[in-house]
Amino acid sequence: MQLDSSILGWLRCFESAGRLLSFTKAAQALNLTQSAVSQQIRHLEERLGYPLFERHSRGLVMTSKGKALWEVTSKAFLEINQTLGRLGLSHQPLQVSCSPSFALQWLIPRLTIFQRQQPDVPLRVIAEFQSLDRYAMEAGGIDVAIRYDPLEYPNLHAETIMDEHLVAVATPTYLKQHPAFATGVSPDGVVLLHDAAAWDGAPEFVESRVWMEAIHPSWIGHLAGPQYNLSSLAISAAMNHQGVAITRSALVYEELQSGRLVNVFGRHVPAPARYVLIFRQPEDQRIATFSAWLKGECEQFDNMRRQLFLA
Repeated sequence: MQLDSSILGWLRCFESAGRLLSFTKAAQALNLTQSAVSQQIRHLEERLGYPLFERHSRGLVMTSKGKALWEVTSKAFLEINQTLGRLGLSHQPLQVSCSPSFALQWLIPRLTIFQRQQPDVPLRVIAEFQSLDRYAMEAGGIDVAIRYDPLEYPNLHAETIMDEHLVAVATPTYLKQHPAFATGVSPDGVVLLHDAAAWDGAPEFVESRVWMEAIHPSWIGHLAGPQYNLSSLAISAAMNHQGVAITRSALVYEELQSGRLVNVFGRHVPAPARYVLIFRQPEDQRIATFSAWLKGECEQFDNMRRQLFLA
């Protein structure tokens, strides 16, 4: 039997009816009447010479031949839709939503590498840290998101790309002015700089508390200090000799490596969150390309950070 325009239309109705096991629901999905769907499937059965469905009062049941045809038809339509989507998106910028401090301190400096390797995948980076679900990503046109949080993402594809560690950092100048803190004797007189919103909905002082309980639990009553809604602001304050920032190691790696900031006690603590890559359409080749590059960069950075911790 040769494919023609009539048969393709019949197969579209058949695929929808087989997926939903209802002529009525198939009609709604295709913006047709129930009788039109029923008629087109009957035409297809007549052309094939065998039934595709068993009609019962409780609904439809596919015959063995119907199941075999539906599996092939469903896969074919899915692949066609995915290919059309990829072709339509290939020249559109990949919308990347990223936690602001991670974007500023870590991602942006590395994007030169991605743009050199993948000149045909333009990016649009949006700095934001609100929680996401599938509806928010679709409404905002977000293709892929990078978040730092401990949350789960049902109905989305989410992959942990990197763990995080907390460190207390200050300039050498500030530590010279506060030798009792630098030697672990007392926190008196030291200004602690905090990220007030480690992630959307995070408890107050969550990272500072985790670090303090692990390194100096007796100092837990000394958490008071300036709060900033971005980690990068607390880091900037520390860089300007205003205090000690308890922050994420990925955000201060360059500063620690150069000596502009010092890991006060030479210790790091596992963070209460991780970096996660979130996306809606795994079949989008742009997302696959960006994801593979990002995972490679995270792995390389993790090895470099491990060496810094051991130094």
